[in-house]
Formats: sequence, C-alpha cells, structure tokens
Amino acid sequence: MSGAACGPEWMPTLVRLALFGWFFEASCLKHDAGYRQGGSELRRWECDYKFFRAMVRDATTPVSALTPLKLGVAVGFYAAVAVGGWSSFNYKTNA
Repeated sequence: MSGAACGPEWMPTLVRLALFGWFFEASCLKHDAGYRQGGSELRRWECDYKFFRAMVRDATTPVSALTPLKLGVAVGFYAAVAVGGWSSFNYKTNA
C-alpha cells in the first residue's frame, strides 16, 4: 500500500485511484498509517479488520444504487489485502 492511493504500490497510481480511490481513499490512508506503524501479525490483522469495517461503512453511507457494487469492491479489496498485505506491513520484533 502507498499513502498516495489505495492499492498495491506496483500498480500505477491512476489505476489505483480509478479502481479503489473513488470512495475508499480516507479508509486507505488510515490503513496505510497503521501498516507504517507496524507491529505483530495480530496488529496487521487488526488493521485489516478496521479497514474492512471502514470500507463497509463508506460503501453503505448513504445507501444508493451503487451500494452493492461498493460492497463487492470492499470485500474483494479486503480479501486482496488479507492475502498480500504482509509484504507492505512494517513487522516489528521485540528485541
């Protein structure tokens, strides 16, 4: 994840904005801050869960004809983050 836009850093910024940034940008920025802060694997899952809840909130407020599409993107995006987020998370060990 990058602070510039939602989505993986390898994806061009314009593509990330087009796919994810149109309604999840604030959720992404907060999630990215949690990933930068880092911690344990449990902390990463906590960040991901909070991210999912924020995306669902954003997708359903207000309810509109696009709500099902937004929810589908939220679920897909969460799944991608849950599987691939480890590569962007700042793991910290107790030294």
